[in-house]
Amino acid sequence: MPQFPQIGHKVVAKVLEVGGKCTIGLKPGEEYEVSIHRCGDFCGIFYHNVFQWIVSLQLGAKSPFGDDPDVFVWECPNPNGKVKVELRRVK
Repeated sequence: MPQFPQIGHKVVAKVLEVGGKCTIGLKPGEEYEVSIHRCGDFCGIFYHNVFQWIVSLQLGAKSPFGDDPDVFVWECPNPNGKVKVELRRVK
């Protein structure tokens, strides 16, 4: 298994909701570590869309959305899947 260097903060992606049928079968409650090196078990399209937020959290930027500067919530661009994921910086 490859070794990934630790850069900045750890970021965890948690599946909050699945409002339709996720094409890769994600389920609410699943959690994955994500980073500039790791895409968890997300499909490429979703990971591509959240990559900038992962990098921002990993490198210490504050979320401009919501009350918690350590959290971004993002929804999958697939209108049939409607997967909502929370990205959380772990300090």
